[in-house]
Amino acid sequence: MKVETTISLAPELLQELDRILANNGHGSLSELIEEALRSFLLQREQAVRGSDDLELINRNAVRLNQEAKDVLTYQVEW
Repeated sequence: MKVETTISLAPELLQELDRILANNGHGSLSELIEEALRSFLLQREQAVRGSDDLELINRNAVRLNQEAKDVLTYQVEW
């Protein structure tokens, strides 16, 4: 189900969307904007997930670095 809404856009942004719409064969301006919003939201979600992963790695950096050092030392000695 879709919900109808109204948005206001800068004229130059609307012109760019119209150009993309004409060149890429999207069915409608609504479909193009919906696709762009889905892409934007996915990128935001991935950025949040990436920062969560980075925080986890940083919290465990000392232990992870020690494990890596131990493995490399073992390989050199072997």
